[in-house]
Amino acid sequence: MPMEIALIPVIESSYNPLIKSDNRSAGLWQFIPETARIFGLTQNVWHDDRRDVVASTQAALDYLQYLYQKFDNWKLAIAAYNIGEGVVSKALARNIHKGRSVNFYDLNLPIEAKHYVFKLLVIKDIIANSRKYGIQLQPIPNRPYFEEVKIHEHIDISLVTRLANISDIEFSALNPAYNRFVIKVLDEPRTLLLPKDRKETFVKNLEMYQDPRFSWQIYHVKKGEKINDIAIRHETTVKQLQAINGIARNKNLTFGQKILVPQLIGANKLTMIAQNEKQFQGDKSGVHIVKKGDTLYHIAKRYRTTIDQIKQWNNSDENLSIGQKLFIVKS
Repeated sequence: MPMEIALIPVIESSYNPLIKSDNRSAGLWQFIPETARIFGLTQNVWHDDRRDVVASTQAALDYLQYLYQKFDNWKLAIAAYNIGEGVVSKALARNIHKGRSVNFYDLNLPIEAKHYVFKLLVIKDIIANSRKYGIQLQPIPNRPYFEEVKIHEHIDISLVTRLANISDIEFSALNPAYNRFVIKVLDEPRTLLLPKDRKETFVKNLEMYQDPRFSWQIYHVKKGEKINDIAIRHETTVKQLQAINGIARNKNLTFGQKILVPQLIGANKLTMIAQNEKQFQGDKSGVHIVKKGDTLYHIAKRYRTTIDQIKQWNNSDENLSIGQKLFIVKS
């Protein structure tokens, strides 16, 4: 694969992964949603992998390799990356039908696609001959700046930055894919990028960290419930719930909808339990932190209580999330 492929983001995004265009394309390589999905880039309320530096680059290289295999010509492959493989295929078919040359320069391609290829060639020439053009390029050390870390459980971004001892700005620069301040692990582990000299610090601190890594829990909206009611009950604000869940300002919640709410922690929750449970006696209360593999059945059995009782104490349903705090009144 030609090295100048690495220069395509100069044209697409100026190496800014947060750029989003009018045609719905986003990220370093400016993938549109449909093409991104074809090449395995997930887009949801939690993260947009089109903005993930490593994932989007791998997807772009796979796409360009596919286009090269189809057209057997890098100029045509790059033009197709810009204008779409269908447009290039039709231009080739027209020339073949008329017995004309199928050389890139002889095809009747949209001027935009031709200019796209020319821009890449010009940028390549400028970088290869910077002195000739009186341009001084800032040197980049030939060594890795970041390393990958696999995350297997939900975790707050603020906790990641604290355990890695890096700033929010540096985290966002390396991990621009995240839309919320929570890293949500869905079907498979998430990959984080950390500065090379901070990876070991983060891994060691994470292993030693005993408190919940995730300060939110999944809540199922009840019939007729409004977001303001949920905010009051969970000691937060409507604005915060809207931000974490990607809920539009004037959009109503629906029955059974899953949203994230802050976990109730501390004296306020214990007081509420005390008021509602006659058997509660200060030192007989406890907190169970949900671990991987926990079920309400096993938790109820461990504390010699019932599933319904645990649900009543915590105003929750059967769904658990790792790191969730369950308040238990011990018998």
